[in-house]
Amino acid sequence: MIISQFLEEKKVSMVAAVLAVVFAIFSVILGLVSSFMLVSGEIIGALGSWVILAFFGLIGAILQAVVLYQWSAAVNQNLNNTRHIFSYLKERIEDPLRGEVGFFANRIEEFIIPTWPYWIYLAMYIVGLFTGWYIFLFNLLGFIFLAFYINNIFKATNKVSDLKNKVYSYLKDRKKAAIAGEVYRIPQRNIIVFIILSVITASIYWLYILIKLSSEINNYIKSDEKIRKELEETFETDTQG
Repeated sequence: MIISQFLEEKKVSMVAAVLAVVFAIFSVILGLVSSFMLVSGEIIGALGSWVILAFFGLIGAILQAVVLYQWSAAVNQNLNNTRHIFSYLKERIEDPLRGEVGFFANRIEEFIIPTWPYWIYLAMYIVGLFTGWYIFLFNLLGFIFLAFYINNIFKATNKVSDLKNKVYSYLKDRKKAAIAGEVYRIPQRNIIVFIILSVITASIYWLYILIKLSSEINNYIKSDEKIRKELEETFETDTQG
């Protein structure tokens, strides 16, 4: 029985990611328009624009928070499924790789992405909304935890891709497993460079990453699902034969 039939993967909502960027851009535009109207003496129009700006900003922030959480939720679900698949393969391998696959299955737990930095970031962001002049301090602290959270995602996906491709390549070469391609590799990004680019581009790079990383995580999961099914079909056929 193919175990993949019972392993569901989570995906990142690209619709939410795109809308988060759209609302963020609209918020900036409305902020500029509101400021121009205020300088021009159009007080009523400026106040109306600020109300719309607050609404757009709130929706954009909620969508960003959803996407950020989905990043770790999708990767962690894939890691749990990977542990099941490696355990499945271990029972069907009788050569020295069996012990190594078992070792890899046990190591998966090391790559699980902790979500506490995300929740601290979110708490800092929310608290900052009600602290007046201290909003900058809370946003700065929140951004530090956000960077730590994202860095864990970068490292986990990179290490797991190495691990999977090592096992999958061996099975393809030695066991003649019908595997087409490799697990999609999410580019390893330097968190310091990420922070610098986000700052000097006034968060434009951050909006780019919001969509880009969401797409990369989905591609990673999609490619892994495909290879897993191919592997299981190969070993299921061998068992039946």
